[in-house]
Amino acid sequence: MKNKFLWISAAALFCLTSCKKNAENPAPADNTQKVQETGLHTDFTCQMKVPVHNGPVTEANGPANQLWPNGSTIKVRFIGGSTYVRSKVKQYAKTWETSANITFSFVADNAAADIKIAFANDGSWSYVGKESKNYSPSMNYGWFNDSTSDTEFRRTVTHEFGHALGLNHEQSHPDANIPWNTQAVYDYYMGPPNNWSKADVDFNVLAVESRTGLNYTAYDSSSIMHYPVEARFTTNNKTIAANNTTISAKDVLYMKTYYPGRS
Repeated sequence: MKNKFLWISAAALFCLTSCKKNAENPAPADNTQKVQETGLHTDFTCQMKVPVHNGPVTEANGPANQLWPNGSTIKVRFIGGSTYVRSKVKQYAKTWETSANITFSFVADNAAADIKIAFANDGSWSYVGKESKNYSPSMNYGWFNDSTSDTEFRRTVTHEFGHALGLNHEQSHPDANIPWNTQAVYDYYMGPPNNWSKADVDFNVLAVESRTGLNYTAYDSSSIMHYPVEARFTTNNKTIAANNTTISAKDVLYMKTYYPGRS
């Protein structure tokens, strides 16, 4: 498990904060950058959102830049969603509380909140860590309805709330060493339903994180934060990671390390 902490340039920070209203910014389409989180076998695409940087992206030092203060009560509110869907989001968000020393408090729809969850037809995505405070919505579930399976609720909610707690994708871990069949990956992602550019695929799927400024435990192919990586996308024709649907033992270790205090 790992997370990456990004500095925002002064100009970008001014742009983000100058339009702040009631401590929540609407998430503008033209100054955000999406890191895709689709499983390689599914049309359902999740996204990790980060602000676009003016100038080179560099990694800051120390966990305080994106992690919430240890012991925090993080307020969460909904923007839409049925009673049943809301109950499933609450249920699986709170599974992180057994390992991370944080509490998610779900507040009224008109209350101030740190994480704001919408259900627009816009895929599923989340901002990372404390960045969530600056955007409304800061998380979205684009394919949930009252017929969604319990497994899909668990897989997607725990993944997105992992991002909200400051986690990045596990397949980009510096020790992952995935033998990607890059042409197969390009062919998949550059075709429908994603229709990405080659640069999008490089950035979202194939990039390997630098160790600089990165907090991480040992690479974990079972992590809830890992894309499924099927045999057809590797040069040795071996599956690297299954479609993980539960928080792994190393996910738990990461949370207990960086949000200590739970037994």
